[in-house]
Amino acid sequence: MSVVTRPASVDSRAEHALRTANALVAVFLGFTLPATIAAVGYSASVAALIVHVGTLSLAFWVATGDDGHEPNLLRDWLPLLAGPYLYVHLRWVIDVVGRPHLDVLVQQWETSAFPSDPSHSLASRFGSVAASELLHLAYLSYYALIYVPPAILYWRHHRRVEFAATMFALVIVYAVCFAAFIFFPVDGPRFVRGAAAAPHGPVRSVVLALLESGSSRGTAFPSSHVAASVVASLCALRFQRRVGVVVTVATAGIAVGAVYGGFHYAVDVVAGLAVGVVSYVLAMKWFFLRDPGLASSHM
Repeated sequence: MSVVTRPASVDSRAEHALRTANALVAVFLGFTLPATIAAVGYSASVAALIVHVGTLSLAFWVATGDDGHEPNLLRDWLPLLAGPYLYVHLRWVIDVVGRPHLDVLVQQWETSAFPSDPSHSLASRFGSVAASELLHLAYLSYYALIYVPPAILYWRHHRRVEFAATMFALVIVYAVCFAAFIFFPVDGPRFVRGAAAAPHGPVRSVVLALLESGSSRGTAFPSSHVAASVVASLCALRFQRRVGVVVTVATAGIAVGAVYGGFHYAVDVVAGLAVGVVSYVLAMKWFFLRDPGLASSHM
């Protein structure tokens, strides 16, 4: 019986991508560390600073360590596990950097592209409880879309190359979005005029409570929900087609739900779609740059 083994270059590619993903997390946390320190005492807590320094140290350690090509849970999953903190801590970084919030400009784009003002009018035009709950449930599914498809690759199918490519693409799209939030902060319609007048239900209540406790002001443009979901969809369609179909349908619901609930302007969603597609393309080109044959074998 013959045994088929993967070339060492394949494992090296996955290893390099995962280390690079952790290095990007470390660079981002290092770049924003002074702002987090400055925010301690008036908006950030000492506990937040401890988490920041701890995550930075871990990301640097796993990015520069040498443990061969064997799976390592901390190295492999730290970029996504750190995601919630990375997002929440943007509220302090945006405040300290002090760039003007540009909702007026984005509202002008919105009026030019969408005269009907969908973030305000869509919920009232389609005001059934069923529609509201379904779209808010789709918006809430974002968290599953980001974590479940990579987990299936990692634990169920042991497809390390595909997992590494997916993880790297997600880190790239988050890096682009988070940098945009710092230098081009936009609050979004929920902060400017409140959530849209959608019918209330238990799912909508959960979404509103979650946003109230964890949302960071200034992080509306581009929509990172949409951008990351687009990347998750494209990666899943490439590496696990049936999962990808489900993720793509949910991504469409996230995009509509973000506007329907008044959480984003429609142009935020369009920008998120564009950022997601571009980030995916760049990540895949980098990942498979030196081995076109490897790329075609993972279509």
